[in-house]
Amino acid sequence: MRMVCRRQRRFGGWASMDSSLQTDAAVRVEIKYLAAVRDRTGQSQEQVGFSPRATLLDVAKWLNRRYALSLPSPHVIAILNGRGWEQYPSGLSTEIKEGDIICLFPVIAGG
Repeated sequence: MRMVCRRQRRFGGWASMDSSLQTDAAVRVEIKYLAAVRDRTGQSQEQVGFSPRATLLDVAKWLNRRYALSLPSPHVIAILNGRGWEQYPSGLSTEIKEGDIICLFPVIAGG
């Protein structure tokens, strides 16, 4: 199974922006929710605007306020443009950029 969680150029409008974070120079990112995370949020994806210089920590706080999702979590894998959040040298201090794609899905184990 191939997951598409890499950065992609998107055209057109953005479906939703959090009004508390929206600014004239908002950084817009797409957040995709998969499997049980999708069930919890009630949607498969959304576009959200964050203030300039926002970080992964800001995204984590927003997800906690909106959906009571606590990140980082041993139960949820968080991906930014195809790489786990923990793989970035700056960790949660990594700045997000316009057009970034964030994917969230539950940890799956099996053999």
